[in-house]
Amino acid sequence: MKRSLRIPSALLSVGLVAALTAATPSTAAAPAPAAAKVVKTSFALGASGFGSVARGGDIPVSSGEATAYQSIGCTNRAGVNRTNYVAEATLPGIGNVTGIRTRVWTAKRGKVVSSYSTQRIAEVVIAQGALGRLTLEGVTSQSRAFHDGSRFRTEGSSSVLKAVYKPVAGPAREVRVPSLNRPLTIPGLATIRIGVTQSRSLRNGVRVTTDGIDIRVLPTRTRTQVAFSAAKIQSGARYGTFKGYSAGVRASALANNVKVGRTPYLPMPCTGTQGRIATRDTAGVNLPGAATVNALRTQQMAKQTRRGARMWEQGSVGRIRLGNGQVVLRGVTARATVSRNAKGRLTRSATGTQIGALVVNGETQQIPSSGVIEIPGVLKIQEKVVQRLSAGVMVIGARITLLDGTGAVIDIGIANAQIRR
Repeated sequence: MKRSLRIPSALLSVGLVAALTAATPSTAAAPAPAAAKVVKTSFALGASGFGSVARGGDIPVSSGEATAYQSIGCTNRAGVNRTNYVAEATLPGIGNVTGIRTRVWTAKRGKVVSSYSTQRIAEVVIAQGALGRLTLEGVTSQSRAFHDGSRFRTEGSSSVLKAVYKPVAGPAREVRVPSLNRPLTIPGLATIRIGVTQSRSLRNGVRVTTDGIDIRVLPTRTRTQVAFSAAKIQSGARYGTFKGYSAGVRASALANNVKVGRTPYLPMPCTGTQGRIATRDTAGVNLPGAATVNALRTQQMAKQTRRGARMWEQGSVGRIRLGNGQVVLRGVTARATVSRNAKGRLTRSATGTQIGALVVNGETQQIPSSGVIEIPGVLKIQEKVVQRLSAGVMVIGARITLLDGTGAVIDIGIANAQIRR
């Protein structure tokens, strides 16, 4: 049985039906073109969409998950096509949605390169009360970001096939849906806005988003987006797209099963940094029961020229004190460098990765040529851990494994650099 919200009868009064009837229909969504053959372009393309999501206010954290979510994170290929489908989902504090279908794709037609996202929902139950039920049928949204051969452009559209009011007694009747700029307010419950499209400029590109329905729930102070679509396109991907990140530290299996994620985390933008060096710093991090880490820094750079693409990621730590200070590492740096030339050849390097100094019980120690030093029963240190990736390289300045039985692993200085074709 479908679940929907029961509300006081006053909220579905004759005044509400009159408000619906007085509104004008929304604009129709443009038909979605079929995906083309996969071909390489000089643009970075991305798209995403979902059926519904609720955020903020009094809703449980678990209710904030997007339904039927699908995305294309970053690609320079036209002809990519992805879909997702969910039969039914509940809108916290509102009602439910059925028949949720998300499609995202990229396409090239002549000189026109596009990124698309469409969202289609069979039915949305907004409310049900003592006087009847209000539903919206055939909700759609579409977003398109594209380059027409001379400039960047965006398009966004939404539509609701029909709105139906079904009283408790008597036949159902169709009522008009709100217009784009005239929201529908259900007193004391929610404000419903149809088809809000927003476009904004990006560095070397554009992004567009469209909400099929935007619902603001008054009692719980939450926002529910229904039938959301988004698309973006940027120039600067002639030789591929960038992917990677840098971090100062990450750790797992610490005391009390504490896990420390990548800190400070610096992800690489899809189209790089246009030759600028981006930096992020953190003064210190405490690893419970294991170590203290000071002076963490991450840096990155990526650019494309007529000769090809080049990037580097670097994660560094000024000092790490392990346990009670018996072991100290200073000046740990991980650096990953990747380049791809005009012919597609990829080169990788971990040059610049090092441990500045290792001090044990107050005395400076030399790391053996094997790159591994072990203090029995205490810890093992591996210098310059390198993992070759299909599109780049992953480098860790120092990997520390605690030998106290916990199996804790601490990575100091992390750099991941990839240039995807």
